[in-house]
Amino acid sequence: MGKTVEAVEAPAKATKASKTLVVVESPAKAKTIKKYLGTGYEVLASKGHVKDLPKKMGIDVEKGFQETYEIVPGKEKVLQELKAAAKQADDILLATDPDREGEAIAWHLAEELTGKPDKAKRVEFHEITKGGVQKGVATPRKLNKHLYDAQRARRVLDRIVGYDVSALVWSKLAFGLSAGRVQSVALRLIVDKELEIEAFVPEEYWNIGTTLAKSGKDKKRQPFAARLAQENGKKLEVKDGETAARVKKDLESASYTIAKITKAERKRKTYAPYTTSKLQQDAVNRLGFGAKRTMQIAQGLYEGVELGKELGTVGLITYMRTDSTRVSPDALAAVRGFIETTYGKANLPAEPNVFKSKKNSQDAHEAIRPTSLDYTPDAVRKHLKDDQFKLYKLIWDRFVASQMKEAVYDQTSVETEAKSAGSPSTYMLRSSGRVLKFPGWLEVYGTAGGEQAGSEETKEEAEAAKAEEAEGEASLPELAEGEVLELLTPPGVLAEQKFTQPPARYNEGSLVRELEERGIGRPSTYAEIISKVQARDYVEKVDGRSFRPTQLGRMVVSGLLESELEFMDPAFTSGMEEELDEVEAGNEERVTLLSRFYKKFKSQLDKSKKGKRWNPDPVPLDELCDSCGPNAEDEKLRALPQGTLSKRWSKNGWFAGCSNYPKCKATKDMGPDGNGAPPPRETDIDCEKCGKKMAIRSGRYGEFLSCTGYPACKNARPVPLGVPCPKCGGDIIEVRPKKKGGKTFYGCSRYNDETVKCDFKLWQKPLPEPCPACGAKFLVLGGTKAKPMIACADKECGYKRSPEAPPELPGPGAVNAGEAAGAPA
Repeated sequence: MGKTVEAVEAPAKATKASKTLVVVESPAKAKTIKKYLGTGYEVLASKGHVKDLPKKMGIDVEKGFQETYEIVPGKEKVLQELKAAAKQADDILLATDPDREGEAIAWHLAEELTGKPDKAKRVEFHEITKGGVQKGVATPRKLNKHLYDAQRARRVLDRIVGYDVSALVWSKLAFGLSAGRVQSVALRLIVDKELEIEAFVPEEYWNIGTTLAKSGKDKKRQPFAARLAQENGKKLEVKDGETAARVKKDLESASYTIAKITKAERKRKTYAPYTTSKLQQDAVNRLGFGAKRTMQIAQGLYEGVELGKELGTVGLITYMRTDSTRVSPDALAAVRGFIETTYGKANLPAEPNVFKSKKNSQDAHEAIRPTSLDYTPDAVRKHLKDDQFKLYKLIWDRFVASQMKEAVYDQTSVETEAKSAGSPSTYMLRSSGRVLKFPGWLEVYGTAGGEQAGSEETKEEAEAAKAEEAEGEASLPELAEGEVLELLTPPGVLAEQKFTQPPARYNEGSLVRELEERGIGRPSTYAEIISKVQARDYVEKVDGRSFRPTQLGRMVVSGLLESELEFMDPAFTSGMEEELDEVEAGNEERVTLLSRFYKKFKSQLDKSKKGKRWNPDPVPLDELCDSCGPNAEDEKLRALPQGTLSKRWSKNGWFAGCSNYPKCKATKDMGPDGNGAPPPRETDIDCEKCGKKMAIRSGRYGEFLSCTGYPACKNARPVPLGVPCPKCGGDIIEVRPKKKGGKTFYGCSRYNDETVKCDFKLWQKPLPEPCPACGAKFLVLGGTKAKPMIACADKECGYKRSPEAPPELPGPGAVNAGEAAGAPA
């Protein structure tokens, strides 16, 4: 979507007598840009937003949704430095990121630094190169009110929905939960997918195939596979073992004749250069990077990487938040010259390849591409971190391949007729093979590596590509129609029983694709949506990749849908994105959009508040409470009539609670599915109070050690993690905070011991595994929920590995650094 912006007078060329302040968002970008602008310019960073809404609402609905912005906590010093520099400057250029959010940051900076936003000068750097920076500085414009109004509208929508709906979830389900406008829709997609998986009924089917060859005694004859396709001229789908056995028997005694051979030339088109969503999808599927991690690495490549003394800091890629496949004429000319020089003129199409952007594309920026073809991946590899190199090579290969000729295959399809003397049926079997005739764009990936090229534009294209890859690069022998074939035994006729599989759960890549196809979110928001969905306890990752909703996540979605809140409809959220685009284009006023939304939303919200709570009703259990009544130890609890237990639900899971609550607060774990906790597991640990063995039991907050003498002995304590305390030799245990909002830590079991009082503490969970690099006695589980990491407890060691990677044996040079690793946190 094109934008009309008003140009302003370009700043006078900086001289010794004049000074121009350029404000960007990141310090890394400031360093790169300063190098290109030289003396007369001071380049400072705002380090992101300087103003934002307060923690509480901060929006006056009655006064046209007027926001109350505050200085972001911790940004006071940054703003003071910017104001001081602004007073000394003759001109101020606001060079925040070239998108809606960047425009909003520039608007706030203009208010603080100039007091006259309408007079501020705004510049855009679409690539951090000498040419890109000089072009941006030479073409300043006024702040685009439509652009920052669209961002203001998004921020207000998110705040209103998040604030009011979170309060609803608190009142209907549990205190402390939250719900966001777009994140809740993404969570719904994950829950809907899980319900689809659970409702899936597997269907039996059979694959039947043969291995055939030309008739004769030539030992060098080439065998080939043929799969059953038809019976008596109709498509045959074998659904049961009885039919499979009949067909197998017929084929084992059949004679085989080639009925038809079809040869054709098949072309495989190249892919468009990356948009944000396609880059995130491929980074997930090809590199194992999450969406957030991908964008952080891409941001670094865009802002600039140090390429040695001669080149200095250079921005290697164009702006990485885009939904366009458009490429500038200069870049097209450069890549076509590179292709001709590197891969030969035969690989260069007569005209540049042109790709259509999606219907709702904003088309504000070019596709993601290298800023210069001089910086090949191999040339800059020594200057890049491993993750940077992988992502840069992904972007480079995709861009170069996008302007090369199609790959060409010779495709052969063979239909073989099978007739059995003892059967009335005539079967048709199909064989196919293809041979790469001209690699074209595949040469960038290594001719057989087309599957490395990346994501398709749609699910349908992805399925077609998958079927194409299944054919492989197999070749068939020279065959002729009417030729008689022989069944090779072994393997003979193979009949393989299969069952249809449920749909796959979303991973980060497929969820981004689903959001994009539904029109939910925009390039700048995909990573944030994915990150927020994972940050709460609404989903968990299966095998470290796929999203599965938790019981809590299901209940939140179910409650919001029962409340008939329209924002939970993916189509409504998609429509809202289009309305925000209209605000950006200047076709709709911010207040008009917000008023229309809020009137309907408020009505739906008020109605939902009157409904019942969302958590399941208590279910009575045929069990008495052993903590109250005549046999209770506590005098007050003994005075109560003996209570009965009921199965209840809280945000921590299922539990059994006493009917005398709140006077009796006894609880019992009911397991993750509410069907009862697993039976106790006895250990070799002795109870220090009565001498009996301790058992591992499961409670509402996890596993704990309990005396087998219960209820006579009620001694209980945390389960040791198998790591001795490096300070006193005691057991390291998990210590949960008593106060709400406190953070769990790992400390010595003797932290309350009257004689020892050990204060050893770790914030990361220790693992009973020595470090293979330095010999430390244990490792720790760190990282984030989305990307966990196992590392050495000694930070100076630097050893790290993924939790999925197998443990390593200590190297010959490893020393026992357990004491260093065990320094108190």
